[in-house]
Amino acid sequence: MKRLFIILGLSLFLGVGFANTAQAYSTEGAMYYNEGLDLYSKGEYAKAIQAFKTAVAKDPDFIDAYYNMGALFEYLKSYNSAIACFSKINQLDPNDSETIVKLAELYYNIGNYERALFYITKIKDTDDFYGKAKSIKNQIVVAQQKAAAKSSLANVNTANEANKKIIDKFSGPTGLAMNSQGVLFVASYTDNSIYKIMPNGQTYLYSKSPMLGGPIGLAFDSMDNLYVANYAKNNILKINKAGQVYTFIKNVTNPYYLIIKNDNLYITEQGNNTVIRYKLY
Repeated sequence: MKRLFIILGLSLFLGVGFANTAQAYSTEGAMYYNEGLDLYSKGEYAKAIQAFKTAVAKDPDFIDAYYNMGALFEYLKSYNSAIACFSKINQLDPNDSETIVKLAELYYNIGNYERALFYITKIKDTDDFYGKAKSIKNQIVVAQQKAAAKSSLANVNTANEANKKIIDKFSGPTGLAMNSQGVLFVASYTDNSIYKIMPNGQTYLYSKSPMLGGPIGLAFDSMDNLYVANYAKNNILKINKAGQVYTFIKNVTNPYYLIIKNDNLYITEQGNNTVIRYKLY
């Protein structure tokens, strides 16, 4: 019923013709819908939006009109209005994966990560839009970590400015862990690396193995082996004291935080909303 066309970087759906559109929707609704497309092609976006609004007023089930109106609102960065349009489509067709991912993207754009994740969880790994949904989810993880770091830093500034020391050499820092020698290790999500900070404050690259993919949680065992929650690659890595990297546990969906207690490794598995306990020794 629809085909995609792109003008000025804006994606809209165009009906295959007035006659076919009229068969799918009311004649009056189709008339205003096609008027909206014509106004859009002339760059008269406000008038085009008004025409689409009239089309859905005449025919409340006019999905194409909601889609094009939502796409225009998104292009104009009126994200809340775009959300209203795509939410209506979602009501009319709850199984449309493209709309679900679009809603996740729009909520991400306005910083409502909880709502964005709500829609992302509706996309199965067999869906054509799973890759897009996973990309948005990874962006949310990075944004949340940056926000948490910024909030934590603000609290430190307020509490005791005089004792503050910032070590700023990382790209998307996430998990932290300290070994028995007092060396601090930092997971860098964005550049898939692990850094270490010596007690004197000097920073070194510890590991940039190709096996690393979105590292987040870190934890040391009693023998100073480092375990890494490899978020983007869905596994747990083990890095021994010599710096050798191994895949320790496979098929852990989006592992997040790690804690080791009494030789048990605890893993929060964000993708399955579970906590895994693994006996190390």
